[in-house]
Amino acid sequence: MNLYVYIHIPYCYKKCPYCSFVSYEKLLNTKQNYLSALKKEIENFFSNNNQCTIQTIYIGGGTPSLLKSDELQSILDSLRKNIVSKDCEVTIEVNPNNANKTYLKLLKEMGITRVSLGTQSFNNKKLQFLNRLHDSKQSFQSVENTLEFFKNVSIDLIYGFEDFSDFQEDLKYAVSLPIKHISAYILSIERSTSFYRQKIALSEENVEKQFLYLVKFLKTHKIYQYEISNFAKKGFESKHNQAYWQNCNYVGLGLSASSYINEVRYKNTDKLDEYINKIFEGKDPIKKREKLGPKRKIKEAFILGLRTINGVNIEQFNNKYNCNIEDFFKSQLSNHYQLKTLKKINGSIKIANPKKLLISNYILSDFI
Repeated sequence: MNLYVYIHIPYCYKKCPYCSFVSYEKLLNTKQNYLSALKKEIENFFSNNNQCTIQTIYIGGGTPSLLKSDELQSILDSLRKNIVSKDCEVTIEVNPNNANKTYLKLLKEMGITRVSLGTQSFNNKKLQFLNRLHDSKQSFQSVENTLEFFKNVSIDLIYGFEDFSDFQEDLKYAVSLPIKHISAYILSIERSTSFYRQKIALSEENVEKQFLYLVKFLKTHKIYQYEISNFAKKGFESKHNQAYWQNCNYVGLGLSASSYINEVRYKNTDKLDEYINKIFEGKDPIKKREKLGPKRKIKEAFILGLRTINGVNIEQFNNKYNCNIEDFFKSQLSNHYQLKTLKKINGSIKIANPKKLLISNYILSDFI
């Protein structure tokens, strides 16, 4: 079985006001115990799934780049005791303030193949609003440093809250660098975040204007949208992220990590002490397990496919899931075709245009 592996590192130097992921800035004293538990979970999982071939490894967080090189090497060694494909994509998220040449060289030497930089912006005013630890100079320098060691470099951008002119400038700076991938996220105000408590709000008009400009502008620079928030040069799409949208088998290891294997969804506990203690006690850290029935499986696979620019190929989908998707969603599809939120073209069903992608949650909710 091909398997895509996510590793969660739940530690940060500082919790960002927009971050809703499970991460901590004041519990670094627990890091060694956590890493020991994580390696034990890796060992336990693969001892029970020893016929898997690891296709991608993605180390995210949190801030994985706060790990020392020997700590990171130890995690990779635990994974590489198992079967790993020859062209395995190994990604790590790196904060710009960690992206010095010494550290990047070590990442390269330990077999990392792809770096995702949390730049978020090249504008000091925006970075200060986002309460980031780095400044615009470090954003630029981190990209230049990383490109010295890695061909496959991605950057994160957050937008939707700034003046349009500032947004345009940010994009100009981004495309002036020879990066291969951009993950561009509209600032999300989640209930668990500081921004939500501050009652930060976005202008829908501004968000739409920026999103449509983003898609068009990046395309003119041959950086193509392949999923709602992801853009890449041809051939540099994230293999790991595509596995999620293609409904492949993946395992999440670490605190709060999610998995999907053989039509069963799992989610680990999001309580740090509970995760560490359960692993050391030889118990399962999973807090939720759900077996997907035939109808639920079809629904989720269809929704995931619609997130991508290519949409859902009808013939391939029907063959894979032994169904007729146009009969299965007959009324919903008829309605969305009339509303022109979805279209059928060249044998595929897809969201009609970039503007409709902005209301993708509304469209996709109709198929749950």
